[in-house]
Amino acid sequence: MNILIIEAYTDANVGSSALVENSIRICQMRFPGSKIQVMAHHPQSLENMHGCKAVQDVYDYPLLQPRGKQVIWLIRQLICMALAWKMAKKRECTLRVPGKIPQWNLESFFWADLIISIGAERLNDKFYKGIPFSVFTYLLCKRMGKRVVLFPQTIGPFFFIWSRIIIIKALRAVDQIYVRDEESYRIVTGQLGIDSAKVIRSPDMAILQTPIQPARARKLISLKSEEKVVGISALRWNYFKNKAETPYASYQSYRREMAHLADELIDRYRIRIIFFPTNFQVHGCREDDVKTAEEIYHLMLHKERAMIIRRLPSPAELQGMLGCCEINITTRMHACILSTCAYVPTISVNYLFKIKEYMESLGLGAFSIDIEDFHAEAVLPLFDRLWGERESWRRHLTAAVAHKRSLLMQAMEALEA
Repeated sequence: MNILIIEAYTDANVGSSALVENSIRICQMRFPGSKIQVMAHHPQSLENMHGCKAVQDVYDYPLLQPRGKQVIWLIRQLICMALAWKMAKKRECTLRVPGKIPQWNLESFFWADLIISIGAERLNDKFYKGIPFSVFTYLLCKRMGKRVVLFPQTIGPFFFIWSRIIIIKALRAVDQIYVRDEESYRIVTGQLGIDSAKVIRSPDMAILQTPIQPARARKLISLKSEEKVVGISALRWNYFKNKAETPYASYQSYRREMAHLADELIDRYRIRIIFFPTNFQVHGCREDDVKTAEEIYHLMLHKERAMIIRRLPSPAELQGMLGCCEINITTRMHACILSTCAYVPTISVNYLFKIKEYMESLGLGAFSIDIEDFHAEAVLPLFDRLWGERESWRRHLTAAVAHKRSLLMQAMEALEA
């Protein structure tokens, strides 16, 4: 079996890196002896980190480029897409376009027997700019006669008629759809009307992640034996299509309240705060969680009791470091997953329903707050309760995560069919 994993990003997005690592692991378990390639935005970084063969994504997205260059890129891509669609049936592996239009290499698509997307949340109107490219890729692969599977992901919400129309077409064409939360299942089978027989509920692939050894993790964060640490995962969010306008529905409020919360926790519990970025602006990654952490840090009063992780970690390293904390406060989805799968009591700040759904599935719904409602005074009572009960919650998470891992392995049995 030749397996192509598509829509990977870069190792500088630790969540995407974790999806690559654990998707390869599942494929190797389910299809022993198979050949696996990963198609990614920054293939070299993933190849170096995971030892897999990686190839360049056909869409070399012009991230962080001037608007004019992005427009030119779009025109060229539309021409390439039209030609690729025409040539898909002819099995012409390399698509060459005259002039300076970039080359599309379709060889990996033709090589594959099974094509698996690990995009995780590309079919979502909060990231609407990428939807047409994902949809086209799925339909192009089906036009080539390939089996196409979407690994566990969040689908929706949708605000635009055009996005629903083209996503319905794509989801009807693919062979299997794994969804990682109940809301996605309701959207896909209800709102979009996709046959439930090919829609499979499954936990996120990252729950299989294993951390580095505690001693090594403690060394990475310079943790002294008597110290207690609380971790914070933060991100810059543009609040596109908010569920509601509130006094806290802005990035400025989010930074201010996170800094205030960190200072209050230091005052009350004499802990040390560590900011854990999961997106680093290297290796083609657009997001920069280090900058966000710096902006919050500069608003804090107790800077001497806080630090920022500035070196890009592997998923195992990040999980190990999160596992050293007493409690973690996470906004990033995969920081939340890696934290809870290290059995650390976690408070989530939900910028999309996927995080709330994940927390509720673990029985931690009471410690989950929507980002539009996030402010220090709302979180402090949750933290106080969790602090006093954290040992019992560790035991709870140990059992809950084991159950989730079992559910994932059961869901993946359908892959062989």
